[in-house]
Amino acid sequence: TAKVARVDGASDKKGAKQGAKQQPALLRRVEDPAPLFASARPVPIRGRKNLPSGDSSKLPAEIFPPKGGAFPLVVEPAAPGATIAEYAAAANALMTEEKALFDHGALLFRGLPVKTPEDFAEFCEGLGWESSTLGGGGTIRTQLTKHVRTASDEPPEHTIEPHLDMAHNPTYPSRIAFFMLQGPPEGAGGETVLTDMRKVTEDMQAAGLVDKFARKHGVLYRKKLWSQEHVEHAFTWQRKYFTEDKKVVEAELTKQPKMRFHWSEDGKDVLEHENDGDAVLTHPVTKETVWFNGIHTNHRDYFDLAPHVDTSDGSPYDTFYGDGDEVSAEELATIRASVWRHSVAAPLQSGDVVVVDNVLAAHGRIGWTPGVARRMLLNHFK
Repeated sequence: TAKVARVDGASDKKGAKQGAKQQPALLRRVEDPAPLFASARPVPIRGRKNLPSGDSSKLPAEIFPPKGGAFPLVVEPAAPGATIAEYAAAANALMTEEKALFDHGALLFRGLPVKTPEDFAEFCEGLGWESSTLGGGGTIRTQLTKHVRTASDEPPEHTIEPHLDMAHNPTYPSRIAFFMLQGPPEGAGGETVLTDMRKVTEDMQAAGLVDKFARKHGVLYRKKLWSQEHVEHAFTWQRKYFTEDKKVVEAELTKQPKMRFHWSEDGKDVLEHENDGDAVLTHPVTKETVWFNGIHTNHRDYFDLAPHVDTSDGSPYDTFYGDGDEVSAEELATIRASVWRHSVAAPLQSGDVVVVDNVLAAHGRIGWTPGVARRMLLNHFK
């Protein structure tokens, strides 16, 4: 069953200009996406190797493919033969004017003529949203074009917990577009995880964690990045801020409110910085209060368990209550259990595009069989 998304024009920049040229029915909503994922199997979570809090009985035993059509909303072409720019303008109108992105939090576009990184860049430009490239994230990525990057360069067998990009930072992307350049074969793993943060917020309120973090002055994030001149791992300020110029890094950090930083005095140019944040955020459009932070994904236990991260000289990231107290293992397990419980595992195909509201929907990935090809790209938007 499908509902046609009509386009009367798009609201942003280039999307607005292109929207006027659209046919009135370029995209349609797929009301029941279950047949698209009929062969997908549940994904084991509890007990997964190197997964933080993975042995906790609070975590769900497994998570499932999308069902029902509400999260994510699946969209496909209603009319073939349109250009990438035309589909992008239609997508803009669907997500902003029809408020589909705010209603659902995440959209999966399947069947668009997006095949290459260049196609994906054209689609992102056609959305009419302002792209951004923020430094300081916790995920290892490679810059491909001005705004298109690999989604993650971690080893294939490594599962990445659902997270909100740059939620540990005063500045963060409001929306993210993902493009599955090369999807893994069925049964190899590599599912894309999407998490409904509205439901997570309800759990965190019920568990008393929203109130507790408020009483204890929010969240404290501590971060440490080394220089690539002295280490071989990827947690360097050059890699994280896409520059070899310390002045550029300092300028970026100075722009961030509540950010404190200093360089080591031992000649090794180690950057240590910290900032404060709240555990929740008021969504700028819907005005909902949403659990928005990096408490569990920036905690040192994630990095201690990751075989590819060298923590012999300390963890690159860590989180605390704002007053400096530790977040307990039990509390971390409570957070992670909710995040996984409200997640779906989507087996994406080559050419799939996923757009998320970076406050309403978290994202992650399941590890896959080493040697199997899988490549995902992303573009951040302000």
